Amino acid sequence: MAFNLGLKSKTAEASFSISRDALTRYIKAVKGIIPQKTTVPILKFVRIYYKNGDGYMRVSDTECFADLSLQGIRGSGEIDLAVEYTALESMLAKAPRSSGIFLVEREGNNLTFKDNTLVCGKFAGVNGQDCPSYLVANKPTDVRVAIGDKAKYVSKYIAPFCIEDEQYTALNRVLLEVDGDAFGFAATDRHALIYTLPLIEEPKHRYALPTKAFKAVALYDADCTLCVDANTYMFYNDLFVVYGKNQGGGYPDFHKLVFRDGFDHEHKVNVKTLRDELNRLSGILPHYKEFCPVMLTYDSEYLGVKPVPEDYAFDKGGVKMDSIKLLELMKRFDDNSSVTFKSAGNINRPTVWADGKAVTLFAPMR
Repeated sequence: MAFNLGLKSKTAEASFSISRDALTRYIKAVKGIIPQKTTVPILKFVRIYYKNGDGYMRVSDTECFADLSLQGIRGSGEIDLAVEYTALESMLAKAPRSSGIFLVEREGNNLTFKDNTLVCGKFAGVNGQDCPSYLVANKPTDVRVAIGDKAKYVSKYIAPFCIEDEQYTALNRVLLEVDGDAFGFAATDRHALIYTLPLIEEPKHRYALPTKAFKAVALYDADCTLCVDANTYMFYNDLFVVYGKNQGGGYPDFHKLVFRDGFDHEHKVNVKTLRDELNRLSGILPHYKEFCPVMLTYDSEYLGVKPVPEDYAFDKGGVKMDSIKLLELMKRFDDNSSVTFKSAGNINRPTVWADGKAVTLFAPMR
């Protein structure tokens, strides 16, 4: 609810203004970093800091920190308070659409957000210094790559392959490999594996980076630079910094399974056509949504798909696949794209799906 009040409070000890667009963009970008469940309440708070014309907003789950630089703002006094993320998110959803600029005021430990004569939200804050921090004296120097807007691609197509795995704990993160100016990203769920092109044959550096960092950077929709060393990773540009401490646990060499020759079949496949065919099967086959083996069949011009019994005896006419996982794989390609499908005579070898940006290995059913 909004109340009709004056723009400036006489009791405000400090204040600054911020655009609704900037605040909304930040709140959306860091949503994936705020933990859904935690025994540490402060991790659900956003730290808001302002002093002498400089300021930032920060969230963290102790693995990943995201700082938004509050650029071009004007104000007075000092603010260093943390308020609940969900409270800010709710305020933005309910504030009048006419709200273009918020005036943020501190009175004691309370923060008030105003739009002209309306109070859009008033929150009880806690000391910002109680929030977790990770001090980085200098940017990491072992690796520095200009990834441009690739964080968006990694977030959409690479990160979905990451899984929680007790044996290989690093599989819940994205692998970065670097050799000079060349770099690539990889991820696997141990059934399928994706690796961006070009393939790095002999990487000099390998790091496993949290998926939530890529997702936060992707939502800013801006080019950035990535710096990494043995202790710290950091994505940055003039608007934001997303960083944290590198976690232990080595990444397995599953991606070395990428093979380059020995294929018996190669076809161009329209992603939408194959996806529609798999979806069509879901309407006519019982229990399809739980499990359904299918056979990829091919001749000189066409790659087809047909349902087969679970105990189907493999022959040379095709590749036996899990249709549910294959459909999930197809969802990770653009609708109107074509991919190159390759398979080998050995039924235990993965099939390969490549679209010019990345290569995906997909294991056949045994």
